[in-house]
Amino acid sequence: MKNNIILNLLPIKTSRLTLKKLSLDDVDLLLKTDKQEETQKYLGGVKNKTKEERIKFLEKKLLKMEEGTSCTLTVYLEETPIGLVGLSINEHDNNAEISYIFDQDYCGNGYCTESSRKLLEICFNNLDLHRVFASTIDGNIASSRVLEKLGFIHEGTRKEAAFVNTINTYSDFLDYGLLKKDYLKK
Repeated sequence: MKNNIILNLLPIKTSRLTLKKLSLDDVDLLLKTDKQEETQKYLGGVKNKTKEERIKFLEKKLLKMEEGTSCTLTVYLEETPIGLVGLSINEHDNNAEISYIFDQDYCGNGYCTESSRKLLEICFNNLDLHRVFASTIDGNIASSRVLEKLGFIHEGTRKEAAFVNTINTYSDFLDYGLLKKDYLKK
């Protein structure tokens, strides 16, 4: 299972950050992001409001990691958890979807780009994936900029594919992709 390759590399260091395996201790980070209006605007609204519900959410993520279908890492700035980056891995098609969520108090400092860049490096150099892709809700300019800085190409738009609770309307999904051959050209 490819996610085991990532887990065997932990902890993963960048110039400013450390990526560690997701744990139940990360519940407070999720509860904090649940209350952040800017974050929730692009996630469709809070889905798990209580600590118990968030712990169950983390338990499901950890189970998927054990099954080998995903890998979620907590991003630390020194000893402070500031976000999560993750992969949903499709071994049959040799690709993965990358995702991320960060505490708004730490946005705008390049931490999402830095941690995602490291994860992409592992995707193509260690996991030998053919393609990595991501989706973001139209209007989430910060997320689109992260993907574009990483070399992703906007591949298409899924019209009104996401219902956003906080504004009670449907929004478009912007789909991005990055092939290994294009990543290696950079």
